[in-house]
Amino acid sequence: MKDYSEAVQVEFNSREVSYPQLLEIFWGSHDPTFNVFSRQYRNAIFYVTEKQRAQAEQSRDLLEMLEHKHIYTAIEEAGDFYPAEDYHQKYYVRSLDKIMTEFGQIYPNDGQFVASTAAAKINGYLGCNGQPENLVKEVGLFGLSLATQKYLVERISTKCRNFNRMTCPAP
Repeated sequence: MKDYSEAVQVEFNSREVSYPQLLEIFWGSHDPTFNVFSRQYRNAIFYVTEKQRAQAEQSRDLLEMLEHKHIYTAIEEAGDFYPAEDYHQKYYVRSLDKIMTEFGQIYPNDGQFVASTAAAKINGYLGCNGQPENLVKEVGLFGLSLATQKYLVERISTKCRNFNRMTCPAP
């Protein structure tokens, strides 16, 4: 068994969102002062350029100063990235047959579903991440029927009572 860390690879257009903005979202979406005792589930930033390394370290140091606590988040050079197997992708969406049935019609194979931005956004909302007003604006863009859109909004509104900011369900 290989030693690995579960990670998300973020591809972004720097003309639309800056790396410091992404760092701000990252720091706000987890508890960087929590010391995870597992390499697999640790908090980490994997940088691609030296500029990203410097920005990540600077943002970590500022946060540590403001929090008056040690920040355990590792900052390391990115290595090879291996996507998880398709069946590990879009966990929350896969648990809902109603949505999966419609996505099965939109995306005829699992690879297309896994690569879908719409499925990724819905999965995030189902995990109680995001802004409710954004869900209301975007729900019609996901390619789902009106009945499924309504089901999705009701389910998320019920499940995510504190659905008012970005959250992180992990410890």
